[in-house]
Amino acid sequence: MTSTVLTGLDAALRLLREVPRAVDGYETATDAELLRVAHVASEITSAARAHAALAAGQIAHRSRPELGAEGLARREGSRTPEELLVATMKVTGREAAAAVRVGSVTRDAGPLDAVASGLASGLSAGSLSVDAADAIQSGLDGVTAVEPELLARATELLCDEAQRLDPDRLRKRAREVRDELDEAGVAEREAVLRGRRSLRRIDLRDGMKRLVWDYDPETAGIVDEVYDRATSPRRGGPRFVDPEQEQRASALERDERSTEQIASDAFAELLRQAAAADPTVLVGKGVPAVRVLVSADALATGIGHGVIEGSQESLSIASVQRLACAQGTRTALVDSLGNVLDLGREQRLYSATQRVALAIRDGGCLWPGCDRPPSWTEAHHIDHWARDGGRTDIHRGVLLCRHHHLRLHNEGWEIRRREGRFWLEPPPGSRHSAAVLETKSRAMREHLGRGAPGTE
Repeated sequence: MTSTVLTGLDAALRLLREVPRAVDGYETATDAELLRVAHVASEITSAARAHAALAAGQIAHRSRPELGAEGLARREGSRTPEELLVATMKVTGREAAAAVRVGSVTRDAGPLDAVASGLASGLSAGSLSVDAADAIQSGLDGVTAVEPELLARATELLCDEAQRLDPDRLRKRAREVRDELDEAGVAEREAVLRGRRSLRRIDLRDGMKRLVWDYDPETAGIVDEVYDRATSPRRGGPRFVDPEQEQRASALERDERSTEQIASDAFAELLRQAAAADPTVLVGKGVPAVRVLVSADALATGIGHGVIEGSQESLSIASVQRLACAQGTRTALVDSLGNVLDLGREQRLYSATQRVALAIRDGGCLWPGCDRPPSWTEAHHIDHWARDGGRTDIHRGVLLCRHHHLRLHNEGWEIRRREGRFWLEPPPGSRHSAAVLETKSRAMREHLGRGAPGTE
């Protein structure tokens, strides 16, 4: 390493230490100044972590196992490079591991490794954070046979999307891109995840027991739905529902148990009652099932994949066909604009069938940036029922989580439909601009030929 990098970092650190950190300086700041400080501080942190990751890649290389006691980490008294970085950088083990992963990938980037080369370029240019690079790498991991040019374009696309997506959403988006590029590998990756499923019981010293359950995406389609049914009103889930459900939601809010205790009791009761459980009392109506969205062509030809509603994870066509055989199918006719069905104005609330159609089309809360799944949402009439004489039609309704549903009603936001698209319009005098509402359903985006929300 030349002295330029170290000299520059030392100089930057000296300047940063000279910046006042008195609390009263922040108390007198305007809202805009506080947001600007948070943004700049984040940029500084991101730049510093990029240098740390580049160093971590070299440290890991100089600590590789074949060097034995002569490796850097062992010579410094640590067993692994991650352990050495925890002690040197004073960070968590997770942050140290991420630095090693990203640093090692960028260090070993070659002309034939499209993903590594793209990540190395983004990290060096300062356009990609360590967390974003780690998300892209892990999201694309498992690609089997894809042309390097396609991988390079996919990596470039994800690096661009990293400018607006947080690392968690970016990782999910990278998995979507991976499955679109490598359709043949979906079944293999699904098998790997399923092979990692486990349920372990741990006996604690005080007499308590602990279950550690790692479950695959298909199992999550059942488990997560039950968990949401049991706890979502407490966690901010649906409340604008039919009177019976509203009464149960109100009772759950007043319940003195914690959310975790409610979940524990619900699952214990499910196990106790098993098939004889009363679904109207315990966790809501209906038998929980994995809901998978798949095109009729893919189901008929066996070519393609399905998407698990809520989690947006891919499911191989073989697994989709197995579930269809065991649980049956429900056909939803979708036009080129994503419309499903209409039922008119005879009923005030959206029916269960319409809610299924809305979930297929919207994939969760449509508010920009919100990732609440369909089970957490409420159906909103874009033409208010009383004020506008609104109809309970699919093309006049959208899914919103309770927080954004309340915000829309309380702050004067409006949702309009223009040329087959829903638009969110801010209240008069707001600094916000109108924004198109993109479906959160990966299956619907694939049907309509659109990318992730905000990428068009």
